Amino acid sequence: MVSASEQTAGRGRSGHVWQSPPGTSISTSMLIYPKGIEPERLPEITILSALSVANGVEKAYFKVAAGDVKIKWPNDVLLNQKKLSGILTELCFLPNKEKYVVVGIGVNVFQKSFPADISETATSLWIETKLEDAFSKKEIIEDIWENFLAYYDLFQKTGDLSLVKEKYEKRLINIGRIVKVLDPKGEYEAKALGIDERGRLMVEKDEKIDFIDSGEVSIRGILGYV
Repeated sequence: MVSASEQTAGRGRSGHVWQSPPGTSISTSMLIYPKGIEPERLPEITILSALSVANGVEKAYFKVAAGDVKIKWPNDVLLNQKKLSGILTELCFLPNKEKYVVVGIGVNVFQKSFPADISETATSLWIETKLEDAFSKKEIIEDIWENFLAYYDLFQKTGDLSLVKEKYEKRLINIGRIVKVLDPKGEYEAKALGIDERGRLMVEKDEKIDFIDSGEVSIRGILGYV
């Protein structure tokens, strides 16, 4: 596991940029060697990561304030309906073709403002509390990875998300709502029902249930980000 106090070339899903000015946020990554996990199973590791971040953030935030920590499928962690954290899970190969996975996590902690294009949808722990000394990045990082390793152990034992599915759905802000599915093949609206044991979002449209892989597909609310 590696953490940095500044990130100059951060990136998220679909080529999005993640900015981490010095000392303002958590930028942490873990290298894992998944045994028996094929590339198409990566979204499941992302689900585990989002749940781990939500738990770690909630523990830190609830020491000083009440709030609502949710997840927007698949991997955006929200605080009071604004994005607090982003996650990127990448599969890589060594020269000998051995696979490894990098789980990258960013959490906004001490940012006091954001660029105009995301100011309405992003937040930080400082913005939500106006407290400078209430949060320890080190403690939050430790809590996140302790949660992740516990969930990852369950995942390795079962081979799916069956033991964490219910916990994830309790935090899923999309569940039970009509969402906008931004699919490169065509945008449409459907009702989000939850996730299956592979981490796919289950949606209902015209009395038919579809299973959405994260990939290049994104979800938005009908009236905005959530």
